[in-house]
Amino acid sequence: MEPDIRKKAILEALIFSSKNGLSLNKLASIMEMKISQISLLIDELKKEYSSNDHGVCLKMINGKYIFYTKENVENFVKKIFQRPIAKITDSQMEVLSIVAVKGPILRSEIELIRGKSSQSQLYELVKMGLIRKNKSKLPGKPYYYKVTGKFFQTFQLNDMSGFLEEINIKMEDVKTETSNISTEEFGSVPEESGNSDN
Repeated sequence: MEPDIRKKAILEALIFSSKNGLSLNKLASIMEMKISQISLLIDELKKEYSSNDHGVCLKMINGKYIFYTKENVENFVKKIFQRPIAKITDSQMEVLSIVAVKGPILRSEIELIRGKSSQSQLYELVKMGLIRKNKSKLPGKPYYYKVTGKFFQTFQLNDMSGFLEEINIKMEDVKTETSNISTEEFGSVPEESGNSDN
């Protein structure tokens, strides 16, 4: 049997090495330990990394544990790494907010909420990997849009309530009443067709 400090070191290395984070079940399976034992070790790691001596902290994001840079050192880290959120425009953030709160949602429903075309914003958000689209079974097979795991990682969220707080909106602020859809054109944005994006 490995001593506790060894187990914690293995756990730390696993989470650190994982690009997208690891769930409790996955960690327990890899380490051949009970979930309750893993939880205790994670609590110890969280406490250790909460110290100002560390530039990262351990968070659970969308059900998976992952290390994140602390806010007080982010300005330094940004010099070598830029998150996609920095590139998001106000209109893209508006569309992303609707998809996050209402998704899975059709493009036509998004445009009814916004009152304008959203094809360009959806196209770019899919390219960023923050939302994905899947064909529906409706006539014409339009796409449903919903946020991805990368969305939760980018905003460092474990659930949607944190996102609503971050963008300073509430559920009731996302209007559900219909309005006229703008005929605004967006140039050479590809039409929705083909396989779904992941």
